[in-house]
Amino acid sequence: MTVRVLVHASDPVNRAGVAALLRPAREVELVIEGEESDIVVLAESTVAAAQLEEVDRLRTTRRTRCVVVAGRFAEKDLMTAVRCGVVSVLPFEGVSATKLLSTIVGVGQGRSVMPHRLQAALLRQLNELRRDLLTPNGLTLSGLDERELDVLGLIAEGFRTDEIAAKLSYSEGTVKSVLHGAMTRLNLANRAHAVAYAIRAGLL
Repeated sequence: MTVRVLVHASDPVNRAGVAALLRPAREVELVIEGEESDIVVLAESTVAAAQLEEVDRLRTTRRTRCVVVAGRFAEKDLMTAVRCGVVSVLPFEGVSATKLLSTIVGVGQGRSVMPHRLQAALLRQLNELRRDLLTPNGLTLSGLDERELDVLGLIAEGFRTDEIAAKLSYSEGTVKSVLHGAMTRLNLANRAHAVAYAIRAGLL
């Protein structure tokens, strides 16, 4: 399967250099801005919030992921990076065609590559987010609260709205409202999409 890759860099030399590493690979099809891409490779000597926001603009769908190749990457921008679809970060110095290609293929298979320093910082920031904001408000890192998880779990088991209401001692209107709230907040298209989201997040 060919991965459609857009290489983006403010410096044309960086862009050309990274593109040259990928061009011989049969697994990769290089695309230009405006064309549909599976992965955006951001190549910059220093990556900060402004560059990450630009990558988010270049993503053709929410499923498009980003691989960052950077000389410097500030820990304070990690949460912005996650929001903008960044799943892997490689150091600019010494990056090889083999390493970059394996990272891109791995992203397509659901894997992630990140320096240990950034991994540790991201875990710390996620734990702080959960402790300070989500848990006090009854939410999880998935954005679903306990009532929403209960409803989705029963939907996944095949129960109808009236049966879910009876099992949870809710009105049918409450069940519909809980489900609608989760779907609207997380931009989920329908019940099946909502259940799939919870399953992928490891919650069901």
